[in-house]
Amino acid sequence: MKALVDSGIPERRVVYINLEDPRLTGATLDDLMVFLEVLNEMYPEDAEERRYFFLDEVQNAPGWERFVRYLLDFGNSVFVSGSSSKLLSKEIATQLRGRSVSVKVLPFSFGEFLRARGKKPLKYSSTAEKAELMALLREYLEWGGYSEAVFNPGIRAEVLRSILDLAIYLDIVERWEIRNISALRLLLKMLARSSPMTLSKAYSTLKSLGVKTGKGTLADYLEYLSDAFVLYRLPPYTKSYKKAELLGFKPYLVDNGLLRILGVTDMRRLMENLVFTELLRRGFVPGEDLFYYPGNRGEVDFLAGGEAIQVTYELHPLNRERELRPLLEAGKALGIDELKVLTFGQRETFEVDGRRVEVLPLSRWLL
Repeated sequence: MKALVDSGIPERRVVYINLEDPRLTGATLDDLMVFLEVLNEMYPEDAEERRYFFLDEVQNAPGWERFVRYLLDFGNSVFVSGSSSKLLSKEIATQLRGRSVSVKVLPFSFGEFLRARGKKPLKYSSTAEKAELMALLREYLEWGGYSEAVFNPGIRAEVLRSILDLAIYLDIVERWEIRNISALRLLLKMLARSSPMTLSKAYSTLKSLGVKTGKGTLADYLEYLSDAFVLYRLPPYTKSYKKAELLGFKPYLVDNGLLRILGVTDMRRLMENLVFTELLRRGFVPGEDLFYYPGNRGEVDFLAGGEAIQVTYELHPLNRERELRPLLEAGKALGIDELKVLTFGQRETFEVDGRRVEVLPLSRWLL
């Protein structure tokens, strides 16, 4: 909105409606049409001009999509925002008949996290500054980038529990009328651990814990978590559909803070989840140009647009071969000459079998 006004658009033609305002509780399509009539009476000279409407938490007004279509028919631009668990992008596309573009707003990146803390991401040169950067990275790894948690570190655990319990469990449970809430909670805890997962494995694990549920129900739960942008499923790189089903997907959550609340403290797991969400920010799409590589000699965490990336907290003599072996296999099989290993703080470059391996600190890669 500020950018539009700064570009010369008259402020009166940039229109904001917050549908969470208590004065608009119960607003309907008829109320929105009355709002437009009043706006035209106030500014009749703009009635035929392009306006820019911003409708916030639009899911609170039944019939909003008809109002949006009406605005579009008269040449206006419309921006709508809402809760991802209540306002699914595929539903918007249906309601607006292909006249919409969806934009996912993810939690803060590391650079945004630093700016929120008043830090300049690329100004770390002294030993003390680097130590501060690593401390901030560890905090970001463990607590994530949800804005309310970042700006209120004193109550961030409570904030994250609230997001998990209300925005995720409650929204999904209410929207889909889920009865077996314990199965949903246990499923999400299992997914947070991030080993390759299949539907059969999830079913067997829950059954062994005494939780009764069907495979079809679990498949639905996975879809609900994905639709709400809580869960992302990373498929293996293989041309065989049958093999892909046998290998399973690698699950990742939208923010590391959720992993923390779900009891995940393993630093490698936190780093891997963070790298995945950063790849999402850079435009990679799971199943299109983002996969994991299930090699014969071990697994490569990410194939991203022709780049092979392995994630480990530290590369040392005891794990060096285990981490590099699958990376080199993927490089040879797929013709990738430059291979990356992301660690918490190491940096080096070397060649193995004619292929360049670059070991990078996670902070440098993120920034």
